[in-house]
Amino acid sequence: MRKLAATAAAAAPDAPTDFEISFNYTQVELAWKDDNAKNVVYVEREGQAPYVLTTVAATAANKFSLQGYELEESDKTRLIVKSEVNGELSTGAVSAWFDTHRPARMVLLDATPDGPEHTNLTWKAEEIPDSTPNDPLDFSATDTTVRATVATPGHHDIYDFSNDIGSGSIHTAPYPRPFEISLYAWNEWGDSASAAKSVRLGKLSAGTSVPASATYGSRLGIKSTIDLFTSEGREERASGIPVELQARAKATDAWKTYGRYAGNTTTAFDTGIGALGNRQYRIWVPARKVVSTNVIALTPAASTAAKSSTTLTKFTAAGFTPATAQVGTTVKLSVKIQPAVTVQATLQRWDGKKWLNGVKIQLTKGSALVLIKAVGRGTTSRYRVTVPAVLVNGLTVSATSSSAFPLTVR
Repeated sequence: MRKLAATAAAAAPDAPTDFEISFNYTQVELAWKDDNAKNVVYVEREGQAPYVLTTVAATAANKFSLQGYELEESDKTRLIVKSEVNGELSTGAVSAWFDTHRPARMVLLDATPDGPEHTNLTWKAEEIPDSTPNDPLDFSATDTTVRATVATPGHHDIYDFSNDIGSGSIHTAPYPRPFEISLYAWNEWGDSASAAKSVRLGKLSAGTSVPASATYGSRLGIKSTIDLFTSEGREERASGIPVELQARAKATDAWKTYGRYAGNTTTAFDTGIGALGNRQYRIWVPARKVVSTNVIALTPAASTAAKSSTTLTKFTAAGFTPATAQVGTTVKLSVKIQPAVTVQATLQRWDGKKWLNGVKIQLTKGSALVLIKAVGRGTTSRYRVTVPAVLVNGLTVSATSSSAFPLTVR
């Protein structure tokens, strides 16, 4: 009868003791005691089989740490540490269940300029139920933080705010426009997705062409343009942009708005006004805010440099009747101007080299009819009427000469 050799089963090692789990800022830290055995660390999510996270050599310290974001998001997770000797595993030292919820996605509610240097943001975040209240990794020092990222070419700056406040201000003046601000949330387990809506701080510039002069009462044909950028290197195609034409009589006066128009970024548009006196003009584009599904676009106010235009007297009549007369007869000189002011004008004659002053003409309410004797048989002379500068409703209408007109004497 053969004797069978009996092999005693190897005894399982003792389980680790004094197992502790805690957070150190963003790191999950484990510590335990054992008999200097090799250790195996497992991750278990509720309803799933544990899987090996790492092993710790027998010669290493009885501790292990990992970043919180290395653990997948779940309602319930726990960590298990076992000792291993000669291939035999102990029972596990098990942590309490804890959740690994990332923050909810932020909702950007509004963005508004705060003066020329700051931008204010308001937000809210959806609450995520705490599936493991008071678990050992509910660490108040790492409550949800709201992060605003300012993205400019070559730079990403981050501003941190407490989620509880619901609002924050960013010093945006140093950043070259255009640039984008996006929001996301952060906690010990990682980041949320970026908010669906972002803020774009754009830049807007305006241009204008102002005729150097125009006759009184005519339309001053001012043309204006707008360039708008809310993304780097891409000009926006936009219309219906509020634009104001502002004017002042002199550089020391305050600007006043005289016309409001709807501007666009695709073509030059009319911002004309009646010529009523010498003035400086500029185009003013108020600060602009456009809200769409995924963007709040903010552009600061912009203006053009001041451009001057001179207003000249408008002659509606200036000439002799008849324009051909016998010597010694009387002709009528008719003069009518706009603005219809009372002023003394001068009749001038061209001598071939320069204009010579002749008789004074008293215009009353912009009109005069003067009788003049025809002299200089066999001559044809050129005449004009010169009106001095006049003040109309606080605006100067510059000194103006009429077109030349003839008188032939036979």
